[in-house]
Amino acid sequence: MHHDPPNQAGDDFAFAALRIVNPVSLHGKDVPEREWLWPDWIPMNSTTAFYGDGGTGKSLMSQQLMTACATGLPFLGYDVLECPVFGVFCEDDETELHRRQDRINSKLKLEFRSLGNMHWVSRVGDENLLMTFSGEGRGEPTPFFQQIVTAAKRAGARLVVIDTAADTFGGNENIRSQVRQFISLLNRVAIEINGAVVLLAHPSQTGKSSGSGDGGSTAWSNSVRSRLYLSRPEEKNGDPEDPDKRILSRLKANYARTGDRLDLRWGSGAFESDGTSAAQTLGSPADRIDAANRAFLAGLAELTEKGQRCNVYKGQPNYAPKTIRDLTNFGQGFEVSELDAAMKRLIREGRLESVEDGPPSRRRSCLREVAPDIPGI
Repeated sequence: MHHDPPNQAGDDFAFAALRIVNPVSLHGKDVPEREWLWPDWIPMNSTTAFYGDGGTGKSLMSQQLMTACATGLPFLGYDVLECPVFGVFCEDDETELHRRQDRINSKLKLEFRSLGNMHWVSRVGDENLLMTFSGEGRGEPTPFFQQIVTAAKRAGARLVVIDTAADTFGGNENIRSQVRQFISLLNRVAIEINGAVVLLAHPSQTGKSSGSGDGGSTAWSNSVRSRLYLSRPEEKNGDPEDPDKRILSRLKANYARTGDRLDLRWGSGAFESDGTSAAQTLGSPADRIDAANRAFLAGLAELTEKGQRCNVYKGQPNYAPKTIRDLTNFGQGFEVSELDAAMKRLIREGRLESVEDGPPSRRRSCLREVAPDIPGI
């Protein structure tokens, strides 16, 4: 009997399709920093599930997060990644999104013309499934999914907000494999945009009563890397709860500590910290931002005095946030992402500048502190 020789090309292709890594190849390479949209709360290249009861304000908070990312402003007192954003809102029409954004702008002292990095689409009354499932349970992306990916990439978005899971998931949440396929699809979006996906969802009755805030199937929580829950505080001693107070809890975090919470208050159309949140590593969010600013300036001054040049370009030698973190005592205790945010903040405030010097063939960038203007000198 004749036997065909092994299909070497086919075998090679099969192995080439797998991204096989031999750890030996990592020897001597820098360990990549973990990237965050919002440090400890929303990781990059994955999906974060954001749960909240109807009417608690999760859609408003998501739009507020989009605004902060699009403009480089703090979110609830914390630094977030400044980047273009794209939102898919299935429950709010364009007029409601307009009104909500106007209130957010008023709260943050913004104008609509400042929101060039922000895009959204209202899908009220439309077919919004991103994935449907065959009788065998295999998920298939819909044409609408392809539209969303294309639109997000065209906008350069590194944050995509999808409101809600109930509108976009076309399967049975009690079938674990279908939930996992759907989350994998959203993770693919995050990877393709080199960013983060935030999926809004409503908790089940059990999730609400238990305080876990999760959905009807544990597959949702098990499949995402981070899960947030927006809730109202419980009544105490029979007194009615404050209708404007909210609690944002981090109930799952694969890459950070779980259980952290922020105490928030709604007012004038947006949320803000009410000043009673549990202390963070360096006190309040404002304290940590100020500390990161001071650490960055002190670290840069030390390196400059030693003749060490620093630049603003991530991935290049002497990238200032990483160099300050690794080579100075001032940077200890901060993530590179926090120092990067401090650098960008100080540049916006005019306290730092990036300049180039050297001959035309070897131009080099250098980050330096701007000397303050002193009246009379």
